[in-house]
Amino acid sequence: MKQIPKKLSGFALKYIAMVSMLCDHANMLVIRRGFFAPFRGEDGSTLIPQNAPAWLGAVQGVYRVFDVLGHLAFPLYVFLLAEGFTHTRDRKRYFLTLLAFALISEPVFNLAHYEQWTGPALQNVLFTLSLSCLELFVLARIESDAAERGKRIALYVLTCLVFGAAAFAVRSEYVFLGTLSAALFYLLRSAGVWRLAGLLPLLIASPWVLLCAPLLLLYSGERGRRGGKYFFYIFYPAHFLLLQLLGKWIATALAYGKRGAFCSALFHLIPTPARTLAPRQTGRSSRS
Repeated sequence: MKQIPKKLSGFALKYIAMVSMLCDHANMLVIRRGFFAPFRGEDGSTLIPQNAPAWLGAVQGVYRVFDVLGHLAFPLYVFLLAEGFTHTRDRKRYFLTLLAFALISEPVFNLAHYEQWTGPALQNVLFTLSLSCLELFVLARIESDAAERGKRIALYVLTCLVFGAAAFAVRSEYVFLGTLSAALFYLLRSAGVWRLAGLLPLLIASPWVLLCAPLLLLYSGERGRRGGKYFFYIFYPAHFLLLQLLGKWIATALAYGKRGAFCSALFHLIPTPARTLAPRQTGRSSRS
């Protein structure tokens, strides 16, 4: 049987994950809060009348496509976390970078999701990745110290339970599903196709995560292009601000016309209690 050539580097997977995340958050901040704003009820539901403009049908089609594509981001980021942890020369620095950008991104994340600087209902995905990175530290230590197989497996299970509970307590995106997925991707890093078991916990969130399987099978194991070390970290908070601004501009333009819409959108980026939205009751920020 001819082997499928593996052509996707880690850098390529990062770009795919970034585009997927952009689609996911564009759905929430630009389409739902922008294009769909005139048709949203007080409870957040969208009711589009039959006499709606024809262009709105095209936007709905884009929304459905983005909804599917948005589910690729998190599984790919978790997989890349396990890869990064395995191959980095400085694991401590890797963790501290994740944690630093989690803290930097949190106010922007809250502003995008709740229109206020704090949002205790849900924390951004970098906190999940930071916790998962800490979990991998413990798992790596168990691998090197526990010689007996039964003891090692018991400690693996205990570690996953502890960090799953921590993710649930912190209320980071995907909660314990993310930390469990990271553990599986790391522990099965030499198991070939069985490494795809890391996707299984995330099926609880959405079956669309299975779309990642072909991409992971095409992963070459190579880092790929170097440079732009912090680009992907900076992109995370930056894209929230830009998408929210665009969504506000579209909503204002549809409601009052284009004149002054940009200035109004900038003004509405300033959080006030009167504009605070009810937190979404999900384990993730949006459908990704």
